[in-house]
Amino acid sequence: IMQSFTLEPFPTRGQIHILLYKNVSNAAELRKRLLSHDQELSYAFIDAKMVLDKFQLLVATNDAVQHELNSSLKTHNVHSEIVYSLSPTTNISESLRRFGISDSSTSIVVVKVGGNSEEARSHLSTLIHGEECDIKDFSNFVDISRIKKVINLN
Repeated sequence: IMQSFTLEPFPTRGQIHILLYKNVSNAAELRKRLLSHDQELSYAFIDAKMVLDKFQLLVATNDAVQHELNSSLKTHNVHSEIVYSLSPTTNISESLRRFGISDSSTSIVVVKVGGNSEEARSHLSTLIHGEECDIKDFSNFVDISRIKKVINLN
């Protein structure tokens, strides 16, 4: 179920909302809309297979918000910057491809910076065809071998 957090260094930026979805059936449609810069999708959409823990998301979000406030974003907005910040590489398209959702993603993590948590949850329930589940369940979806491959761990 959704959890919200305040980034201590940036309390005025608003809360960070994190949701986890399983059995998602419309990832291809969402990805297509993201690639066309659909303004209705002001969220970070992340493949849950690449997330070990909420701490990983909070670190990436903290980094992205810092870049946003310093006007040093490397991507289009704070939400794509979160996905980019998860990656060890500086190649933006590779980062988004590896950590963002793919057409075949069936479990996704959504991060929203700012805004009202219930409005975000309600809006996402109309966008995502899947079941919301507890973010404590990340371990049910993570693909350790894929993560090791992406970050070159032996």
